[in-house]
Amino acid sequence: MLNNFFKRLLLPLLIILLAFGVYQYLRPVPSVTPVSQIATVPQTKAINLPWPGSGQEAIGAHGYGVLASHNTDTPVPIASIAKIITALAVLKQKPLTPGSQGPTITLNGTDVDLFNYYYSKNGSVAQVTNGEQISEFQALETMLLPSANNMADSLARWAFVSVNAYITYANQMVKTMGLNHTTVGDANGFTDTTTSTADDLVKLGIAALDNPTIAQMVNQSSAQVTGSGTIKNTNWLLGTDGVVGIKTGNTDKAGGCYLFAAQRNVSGRKITLVGAVLAVPQINDAISAAKPLIEASDSGFQLIKVAYSGQTFGYYESKWGTIVPIRAAKDLSLLVWKGQDIKLLNKPTTLRAPQKSGANAGTLTAQSGQQTASSSLVLGQDLSKPSWHWKIFRK
Repeated sequence: MLNNFFKRLLLPLLIILLAFGVYQYLRPVPSVTPVSQIATVPQTKAINLPWPGSGQEAIGAHGYGVLASHNTDTPVPIASIAKIITALAVLKQKPLTPGSQGPTITLNGTDVDLFNYYYSKNGSVAQVTNGEQISEFQALETMLLPSANNMADSLARWAFVSVNAYITYANQMVKTMGLNHTTVGDANGFTDTTTSTADDLVKLGIAALDNPTIAQMVNQSSAQVTGSGTIKNTNWLLGTDGVVGIKTGNTDKAGGCYLFAAQRNVSGRKITLVGAVLAVPQINDAISAAKPLIEASDSGFQLIKVAYSGQTFGYYESKWGTIVPIRAAKDLSLLVWKGQDIKLLNKPTTLRAPQKSGANAGTLTAQSGQQTASSSLVLGQDLSKPSWHWKIFRK
């Protein structure tokens, strides 16, 4: 009788065991979670730049932001560098398509009065006549190259109805640009009420180069303008040491001011350096101080290899015992400014088996300041699926 009882019990038990085995086998295989390993990255030592003995200065680069500065705690008058702010504001209000002259501006008696006023004050001017017509493009050239104070005011009036309305707009614009130590008090810098720091001006210069119209203009040594003939750029360093702009400035209170940009080739990579020199005695002092800063800055950059193709940055360890390395897919190099921290951000992803060797396993990003470079992470070998008996007998 006991035998019969076990026989009757055996079939349901076998069915239960079979069902459980099928259930276990068909259960989803768990994802494989990565374990990250961060490699040591080389660090660099900051260089000493040849700052002038007076004034305040800053150096930066396109794509890098401000890199180094000297004595930039207090905003100071920036003289005619203010006209770069005016140009950006006018072009936001009255955009120009590349290669276009833009709308025609008809000058009137007020514009003639502006010329007479700045001429009487010994300011930089461009002569104008009542009823004269000039394109927006040529008006901007006249403001930026020979640094005509009257044309800055005329452009502000044309684009914003009044200089006061322009000032309100420009102060909002510079705050939006992150120029938190910049105050706009006029359209041309002549009154010394437009103040900034060298750090802010590096940011301004980068923004100016991002505008194709301004970048084109400030890289011209001269231009032909209707009514004025040939106008010449006040930036006498243009074309030397890769200099491609941007703006000079000089008043009795501001002293010499220079916002400059220079294209450099460092370790086979192109860098657009942007710098500012403010509050030195004369404009020639400011321009002369820029030259050694430009040349010395080349040695401030260094190409660093932060990861190697095939370098291990972690591993996957599955619950069924497989261990698979995570590796960089390629060499990873970064052109860094010496002294800035270099960070590696290792972001492997969770995977499901099976995966072939070389399958994407996430990203590896090197970061230094505003510069970044990335590589894929890949599997160093196959990530196999679990065996049938593991799937059945797993916990």
